[in-house]
Amino acid sequence: MTQAIHHPQDQDLTVRRGKVPKTTIQVTPHTKDYLDKIKEQSGVETYEQAILFLIRERRKHLPSSFGKLPGIGHFTREEDDSHRIRH
Repeated sequence: MTQAIHHPQDQDLTVRRGKVPKTTIQVTPHTKDYLDKIKEQSGVETYEQAILFLIRERRKHLPSSFGKLPGIGHFTREEDDSHRIRH
């Protein structure tokens, strides 16, 4: 059985779904060296786990889109808005 990585939601897919088809990707030797360092520093065993680690770290630094609707500009009240609370 494949060992789980640090975050259960990102376990190796083979643990959660049984046998999962795999694919081959090509990276430069320089990128492989970086992935090897990430594997070592993050304590993971596979390149897939290292890539998932990078994805999680990237998500931590993305701006939140909570409460936003694409294409809608900034809200500005009209001066004669009857719903405005006057102080």
